[in-house]
Amino acid sequence: MENFFNIVRDALNMEDGAVLENGTELGALDGWDSLGKFMLLSSVYSDYGVTLDVPDVNAAKTVGDLWNLVERAKG
Repeated sequence: MENFFNIVRDALNMEDGAVLENGTELGALDGWDSLGKFMLLSSVYSDYGVTLDVPDVNAAKTVGDLWNLVERAKG
């Protein structure tokens, strides 16, 4: 899970030490915009080999929601 937090930090251009938890609200993160989402989708594909649906990513409210999407996509 820590690897996923690192992916989110990198995609959203956050500082390395920024605290992320499952319940972290995506809307509260400065980098949670169209570019950040694109970077996240690209990183998830590179690291986990899965493609996430954009509508599902847009509907996600928390970092944990994103992780659940990755887990579902991994099957």
